Amino acid sequence: METFDFHRSRTGGRTLALALFLSLPAAACDSDDPAGPALSDDIVDIVVSTDAVSTLEAAVVAADLTGPLQGAGPFTVFAPRNEAFEALGADVVQALLESENIDLLTNVLGYHVVPGVAARSTSLTNGQSVTTLQGQTLSIGVSGSTVTVNGAMVVSADIEATNGIIHLIDGVLVPEVDIVDVAVLNGFPTLVELVRTAGLEATLRSDNGGAGFTVFAPTEAAFAALTAVPSGQALIDVLTYHVVPATVPSSALSNGQVVTTVEGSTFTVNLGGSVTITDATGETVDVTVTDVPASNGVVHVIDGVILPN
Repeated sequence: METFDFHRSRTGGRTLALALFLSLPAAACDSDDPAGPALSDDIVDIVVSTDAVSTLEAAVVAADLTGPLQGAGPFTVFAPRNEAFEALGADVVQALLESENIDLLTNVLGYHVVPGVAARSTSLTNGQSVTTLQGQTLSIGVSGSTVTVNGAMVVSADIEATNGIIHLIDGVLVPEVDIVDVAVLNGFPTLVELVRTAGLEATLRSDNGGAGFTVFAPTEAAFAALTAVPSGQALIDVLTYHVVPATVPSSALSNGQVVTTVEGSTFTVNLGGSVTITDATGETVDVTVTDVPASNGVVHVIDGVILPN
């Protein structure tokens, strides 16, 4: 059984993004040698003009944060190459660029920027923790000439800007996010759309009074296999039947365990060679991925839609 370790979170929003890229310094490739030309480009200019980060440019455009804008700086920016975004999946990238996910997009962008310092690669140290503009921290790794940030490798270092430094990296850095944003980032567009249609988004972004939630999330294929998607109260009942009003990691599941859902009905957990769930109608589905962490709980992935009575 595959286990994800995708650390993400949802804080901030358009205000954070404006602080990020409206003040983001621009970078230039000119030398800062006194005998050479002075730096003239800010970080946004470099992002716009560098083909290797064109997807990042599209993200900046989607967030309305483009332009030759200069802030006081300094900033250190870890800029994902196009291949890093491709690894997320085209559907996830497209979702991030949609208007309803702008808060998530700007939150992710802010997680790539360290304010207050223009840190060259030679000044980074192994085990160093740096606080981002988004508010959470990044972990730096240094082994010989290799520098990583949250495990993503720096593939092109020390691109100088008027008020900062850019490092190109081979991964997208994702902060800890809530359950809804975890679903967006892991490619569950149908589930997210239905949660929004049913008016459950705000609830699943809350921390449930500190208890959190556990969501058993059906895959896209699971929803596609339905003969019809319910609507109205029936949709709310089906969706809340997939939610447990507590944070329940896979280690807390036991064979024969009867779990009460937010909807009010129960399902049964079965442990054997794999983990399965038997719903109130007697149908059984497989748990294919466990323990996807969220800031307000945990997500387990299932290969079918479970139904209450």
